[in-house]
Amino acid sequence: MTTLLILSALAATLGGHPVRFAAAPGSDAGRACLSAAETRENVSAHHLREPMALLREAASQTRAEPLNARLCRWNEQFVYEMSLLRRDGRVVRVFVDAASGSRVNARSKQER
Repeated sequence: MTTLLILSALAATLGGHPVRFAAAPGSDAGRACLSAAETRENVSAHHLREPMALLREAASQTRAEPLNARLCRWNEQFVYEMSLLRRDGRVVRVFVDAASGSRVNARSKQER
């Protein structure tokens, strides 16, 4: 019960702020995910592809159900992190360049 209260308070505190990940050796320290409002602003300002269209495209290519897409900034590049539900019940993550719509290898992004 206490854990639930702490998590609720943390979620309320983060509100509309971008989610920033702690830096760890060899991790994606240069990554920050944006809120929905910030995503809309950046899609317009930087002429990025629409997230829902790319999410549907990725779901079709992987024969999975679309769950979620969020815009993140990885070392000065915009990337959509997408979650898809496969028929076997597994959730898979797909990373797509927000400008070009091409898939991005998550490991190569982390190594930069």
